[in-house]
Amino acid sequence: MNISITGIGGISAAGSDPQEVWRTYTEGPARWVMDPSIHLPVYRAQLPSHAGIEAFSAEQDLDRATLLALYAADRAVEHAGWRGEDFSVLVGSSRGPTMSWEAGYEQFAGAGRVGPRTSPATTLGSIGFGLGAYFSSASLASSLSVTCSSGLHALLHGVALLRAGMASRVLVGGAEAPLTPFTLRQMEALRIYAVPPEDDCLPVCRPLAQPPTGMVVGEGAAFLALELDSAPPPIARITGLAFAREVAGSPTGITPTGEGLQKTMREAAATAGKSPDLIIAHAPGTRRGDAAELFAIRKVFGPDQAVTSGKWATGHTFGASGPLALELAIAILRAGDAAGLAYLPGGKGVRSVLVNATGFGGNVVSVFLE
Repeated sequence: MNISITGIGGISAAGSDPQEVWRTYTEGPARWVMDPSIHLPVYRAQLPSHAGIEAFSAEQDLDRATLLALYAADRAVEHAGWRGEDFSVLVGSSRGPTMSWEAGYEQFAGAGRVGPRTSPATTLGSIGFGLGAYFSSASLASSLSVTCSSGLHALLHGVALLRAGMASRVLVGGAEAPLTPFTLRQMEALRIYAVPPEDDCLPVCRPLAQPPTGMVVGEGAAFLALELDSAPPPIARITGLAFAREVAGSPTGITPTGEGLQKTMREAAATAGKSPDLIIAHAPGTRRGDAAELFAIRKVFGPDQAVTSGKWATGHTFGASGPLALELAIAILRAGDAAGLAYLPGGKGVRSVLVNATGFGGNVVSVFLE
């Protein structure tokens, strides 16, 4: 039973509308900036003006992760023609409302007390119930965290609801706003953060590069409107998906041979009944993570499998990275060609794309799109 994607919306450093996003991926440049407070490179999204979201935010005092989620989700709902309809909402986020949490703790550390909104504003669930309130959803409005694969785990849950007959429309996605001093210092402490190039027109993060550049954190959100197969034709179909866990991996990554990724890619491709024309790798730019994923890809599909990554344009957006990769996959399927994308020879026709996401703790998801 295939799942139809009937709407898509995203926002990241790559852009906030489909044309802008496609231009960034095919023409550049990479829009990274130096964070002025801690002097690390980051990928920052630019929120366009949106009267409805701004009015709602002023009333609710929302975290930036929720604001990014609202913008991307609103575009997906508009694209799907769901305005005024009821639907379930599932959002994945690794870090949740990070800015609100840090602000609340800073207030507590200084004054020994916090405001009445601190508790609901700092829970992971605040992103989901913010979306539910904005869309006046009477159905499920849920948030979940499975580290950097959170967004694709939200998609898995949405597909399960549809296939079980527990929902007819599900909005799924991921949102992340982790550009805070505390979060960035955590990433720096892992010793996998990239050093800025001398030419600031070059991407600071170059996934799959040799030698590896390291990871750079970004912010963003992407959402997809899912339904069971129906007319009119969808913008894409999910024809295979699988999940697993790397049993013997490190606390921050996958096994050296990507055993879990091998399993999910093999199962997703088997369900789809074909090998993908293109794989969008998780590939955050780290030495061990990129190498393990490439090993797994070559083990399953051979040395000639076409592979790309979009993190040179978005940075690593944690729980939003999988849905943002699906946004790129849909753009590629629309174009029917991977010409101009990073790491690929031009002119290759693309009718199917496999998207991977992995995360701390070894959680792995692969999604096959056509």
